[in-house]
Amino acid sequence: MTRYRNFPFVLRGLFLLCVALIPLVIYFASASPVSDNLKEIAQRTAREYDRLLRLRQQQVFTFAAFPSLRAFAASTPETRTQRAAVALNELQSLVASDTGVREAFMVDTNGKIIMTTLDGWDGDVSARQFVQDALRGQLVVSPVAFDRNEYSIYYAAPVLNNSGDVAGALVLRAAAQELWDVLPRGENWYTVLTDENGVRLDDTGDPARRLFAFGALDAARATQISRAQMYGAQMPQMRATNMERVQQLVTQGAFDQLRASDFNADAFAYQRLASKPWTVLAIAPQPAWLELVSRFALPLFAAFLLALGGAFLFSKWNAR
Repeated sequence: MTRYRNFPFVLRGLFLLCVALIPLVIYFASASPVSDNLKEIAQRTAREYDRLLRLRQQQVFTFAAFPSLRAFAASTPETRTQRAAVALNELQSLVASDTGVREAFMVDTNGKIIMTTLDGWDGDVSARQFVQDALRGQLVVSPVAFDRNEYSIYYAAPVLNNSGDVAGALVLRAAAQELWDVLPRGENWYTVLTDENGVRLDDTGDPARRLFAFGALDAARATQISRAQMYGAQMPQMRATNMERVQQLVTQGAFDQLRASDFNADAFAYQRLASKPWTVLAIAPQPAWLELVSRFALPLFAAFLLALGGAFLFSKWNAR
């Protein structure tokens, strides 16, 4: 008892305040973003993207193998009209049965549109990257592109003749919304889907940043993007924000060198897709100062009252 009487009132109050702050610290530690949770979010989202892209790739591959489409692509320009009706009916049925598909078209080996479910017959799309890759025999998924006044994603597959040679390509243009529907957002975190060029294919933190690069593109990359109309004929020049360090490291694939502060964030995690050189970023932004004040005010006030009350009780106890 003598020992407690020797404690000054202020010191007792400070001691009790420290004790009262312990649950406050525990509260904020548990309420703050956990990097493991962000990592799990990024991994789960990347898996869902891989699933979606593979389903679409399987779909376009299957349709490209239809005998009517193969026969049409392999025909000479003079004899194609004889096979056009059946092939066009196949494409129209495909589009009608899938609300996510906006258009289906076929190109010859020169990248000229020889059939489409919309207008644009005989159009030259040989500059488009997804056409070039499909004519080289690849299954292709394009990044989000702005064409026909809407955001889309292209899936393409080679069409083979009876000898196994590439006779053309089949392309499905699907709404980008099905890609955007995958990316989640939480109360204290958001996610970004970026490609190998550092371009945000989606951003749930701010959808207005879609198809914005993190930072300025280098000249060679910008030229290639423009030449191949990678992000759409209606978007030859890419816009950018001012995250230059993020842009540099993302285009280098050096995600392990990124820091949360590069995103003005408290924490972040990433996961690369298996099917494309794209990456999901899960980011917990730094809370604004008004949010911090509102989060801290009530717990601090409660801790202060607890300490004040404890000091008062101590003083009463010592006064007896």
